[in-house]
Amino acid sequence: MLPSGAVTFPKLVVHAALAGLYGGLVVALFLRLANPAVGAAGGGQAPTLLLVVLAYTLAAAVVWPVLYVALRFFARHRLRLTWLSLRYLIGFHAVNTSLILGSGWLILSKFRATLAPPEADRLAAACGWLTVAWLAAATVATVPRLRRRVHLQAAAGGLALVALLVSLHGDSARSDGAFVTGALSEHATETASRPAGAPPTGPSPAEARPALTTAPPARRLVLLNFDGADLDTILTMQAQGKLPAFSRLVQEGTYGRLASILPCVASVTRATLVTGMLPYRNGVRSAQARSVLGGDPWIDVVPPGIGFDVVLAPVLERRATRVSDRQVPTFWEISARLGGLGEAAGWDDDQDAVRPAAASRAAPAAPQDWIADLLDPEVQRQKEPAARALVAEVARAAAADALVLDALQRLEEHAGRGVTAASFPGLDRVAHIFLRYARPADFGNVSPRDVDLYGAILERYYRRIDGIVGRALQSEGAGALLMVSATHGIRPAPPLHRLKDEILGGEHLSGIHEDAPPGFLFVHGRDALRGRVFGKGSIADVAPTVLYALGLPVARDAHGGILARVFSEAFTATHPVTVIGSYDTDR
Repeated sequence: MLPSGAVTFPKLVVHAALAGLYGGLVVALFLRLANPAVGAAGGGQAPTLLLVVLAYTLAAAVVWPVLYVALRFFARHRLRLTWLSLRYLIGFHAVNTSLILGSGWLILSKFRATLAPPEADRLAAACGWLTVAWLAAATVATVPRLRRRVHLQAAAGGLALVALLVSLHGDSARSDGAFVTGALSEHATETASRPAGAPPTGPSPAEARPALTTAPPARRLVLLNFDGADLDTILTMQAQGKLPAFSRLVQEGTYGRLASILPCVASVTRATLVTGMLPYRNGVRSAQARSVLGGDPWIDVVPPGIGFDVVLAPVLERRATRVSDRQVPTFWEISARLGGLGEAAGWDDDQDAVRPAAASRAAPAAPQDWIADLLDPEVQRQKEPAARALVAEVARAAAADALVLDALQRLEEHAGRGVTAASFPGLDRVAHIFLRYARPADFGNVSPRDVDLYGAILERYYRRIDGIVGRALQSEGAGALLMVSATHGIRPAPPLHRLKDEILGGEHLSGIHEDAPPGFLFVHGRDALRGRVFGKGSIADVAPTVLYALGLPVARDAHGGILARVFSEAFTATHPVTVIGSYDTDR
């Protein structure tokens, strides 16, 4: 029986719905601020935002009354509630809005690279106003001496409305002039938002000169990317003599760590690496793009932690983003535009973007030599569904990397100066699944039998990629340059993450990179620094460094800088930096 009669629950619903309406408006505001396409005129934004507001209103109208009734199930006193109580309205508002405001601040603190500086400033201003109002409401709702003061409740409610109106007005007041002003000041603002290692570190700026036209690439450069590769694992294995190709890179070349970015997903980090631009500029800002009721506008940045995909599930369409969704050119496109080779393979293949069941139906068969190297016969004979699923994951990763390797071999037949870039997605997926068996001490719940069956798979995959690197070293050629990169590393999933997967039925991943563990860069060739660590950089530094190595101009508007420390002093002394305003405007 309900705490205070059959009419009490509808009254709770009314209060929760009003609080949900406010929260829905805040969510819609955040979506507009974080996604310029949603707020663009003629972009179909009105139906999208209206559905968002309605969905959050309905969700709050159901969730909060049910939770409140459950909390009061054993209460001694019956609940007395009018149809419009400021006390309960402020209380529901304080709880509901706290989650949404937290998501806004989370975007600003962890995912700022997805926002252009003017957008980030507007979102910060909105969060500031709304937080001040929320603090007032939370204080009135929780302090016993205040929550019965009607005039304070009214003041808190009025302040919340004023803060929302000010934030909405600040968003709607955006004019073409404001956009132009923001664009003109963007270059100065970007300097402060560059990731670690991004400031140019090349030869003296006095040596730089404008270059609107330029000669073709001066050398051959090959870049191999292995997402999810861990530098510490590589250094340990090469010291043990298990990775001869990487040993050559360490002894004859240079290496260092690269800071990654958030969100740390394949499409976002790869697009940053190959363009030298942060996500808000290169156009790949999240793992998935979402559309309400299908069609435009597509929403790239969604405030995390507010259940957006759950609340809007009936009307939501999602698609995985790809590196090819970028809006600016890659270093291989620039090389081709300026008369050199510009070839790439594997950059759109994201093993994590495809659910295993769907992938197993679509993936080609893995080459038998890969399977023989990676899986013991006993593992292949296992009949349990869980064991077969693990075998399928290895086969899928191996098949993907074998396809990229075949494409790379075909591309290498095209002799000439320029760049060839290949990204191998398999290791990242294998590390996600098999890190627990390779490092059982970090997890504590791995059986000895499972360690015997699967413990060597991850190490064997590292040896496979070492073979790919070794083949590239053999075909390097005089004057050529080889770069080996990872856009991010991987680390063991903490207990809370694993518990969440168990409760919510998610993939049981043992390796994660949600906190953007650093990647790396190895450089090998005649003009590379020899036998030394170059230090640290950013994944955004790779594209400008590639262009500099090819003798091509580096764009002034790139967020990354040249990692001059990877080259010998003789090379940097004789190769001044040339610059161009922007390759984007010259497309």
